[in-house]
Amino acid sequence: MAKFNFTWGHGVILALVGFMAFILSLIFLADTPGDLVSENYYEHSLNYQKETIEAEKNTNTLVHKPEVRLQANGINIVFPKEIKPSEGSVLLIRGAYAKDDVKDTLHLRNQQQLIPAAKLQKGEYDMELRWKNNGDFYLIKKRIEWGY
Repeated sequence: MAKFNFTWGHGVILALVGFMAFILSLIFLADTPGDLVSENYYEHSLNYQKETIEAEKNTNTLVHKPEVRLQANGINIVFPKEIKPSEGSVLLIRGAYAKDDVKDTLHLRNQQQLIPAAKLQKGEYDMELRWKNNGDFYLIKKRIEWGY
């Protein structure tokens, strides 16, 4: 039976094969979601002027603005007595993890809206609070760190 001699050439081949296997495993096993911020990105950008710029200007004219309070039981949004929204929504966007986004319509109790802690994951959220009052649109954008 012939004895196998391991040479430096065999070592180079094994190193290259191992490196290629490592790179291929990184490519195929990487499980990073590539969720879009919005499915209808271009459609949303067309309405940007009315929905965002004007709404933020309206919000800046308010003397008393809604407060966002981080509490143990969730995120509590408190509206001042002067603001009586006829409709509105709260959107919490969690970056690349669309499954963790939270969207609620405004249903105020005692001028407050609670987003329960059970709906939230630990991490950073971009909050968009939108509401309509007396025919005008309003918007508050805020970054929230939940669970730290």
